[in-house]
Amino acid sequence: MTTLQFGAVKATARRPLIAIPVMGTTINEVLGLIEQANNSQTDVIEWRLDYLTTLEQLTAADMQTITFNADKPLILTWRTQEEGGERAYDPALYHFVYNLGIQAKVAAIDIEQRWLEELQQLKNDAQRQGVQVIGSYHNFVDTPIELTNIFTTLAAQQVDVIKVAVTPQSSEDVTRLLRITQQVNEIITQPLITMAMGTLGVNTRRYGYQYGSQLTFASLTKASAPGQLDLATLWQQLGEHDD
Repeated sequence: MTTLQFGAVKATARRPLIAIPVMGTTINEVLGLIEQANNSQTDVIEWRLDYLTTLEQLTAADMQTITFNADKPLILTWRTQEEGGERAYDPALYHFVYNLGIQAKVAAIDIEQRWLEELQQLKNDAQRQGVQVIGSYHNFVDTPIELTNIFTTLAAQQVDVIKVAVTPQSSEDVTRLLRITQQVNEIITQPLITMAMGTLGVNTRRYGYQYGSQLTFASLTKASAPGQLDLATLWQQLGEHDD
């Protein structure tokens, strides 16, 4: 297992990295939310591109402005409707906006597993330019039986970070995710980000790092996924503050 690091921030045995999702619908709103995130105790900012209503008009100057104003490492994420996001997959636009991020030297881009084979060139371009690629899988229905295969498939696709988010139907599903996270850490090298969504899975967001998940998400304004804690509550429950 490799320690997860974005920019200058690195996960530790004491706690995971914390990422705040920014879900503005306009560039001005995104800038305002990034300023709030800059002034918070988050480690990383995730810009959810799929919430931007003017995504088709995004320019290189817009991307440069966002990255310049983000004081913390920036992850670009277009979560597609197929995996719970706000926008359907659009290959041409997806390539265009992620390439803007790569050119602007964001810390990472998130590519869903279902598109990784098609976007192999985009992945390679990002990695060549020092931008990490998060290979992600999201299931808003259940917790698949073949969880281990999902991890190993992502690892074989040579992404830099593996993210798996599932929906538990029982406490046993939560336990299984944590157990498999711990087991997979022994057989692959990429850092893991795992979570069980919804009320049943809240403890995976608090304590998943004890099983090998190296980043957790929290909200400043509104949650980007079911069960996401607000930042102040998460810090309180982690029991540590970086002052």
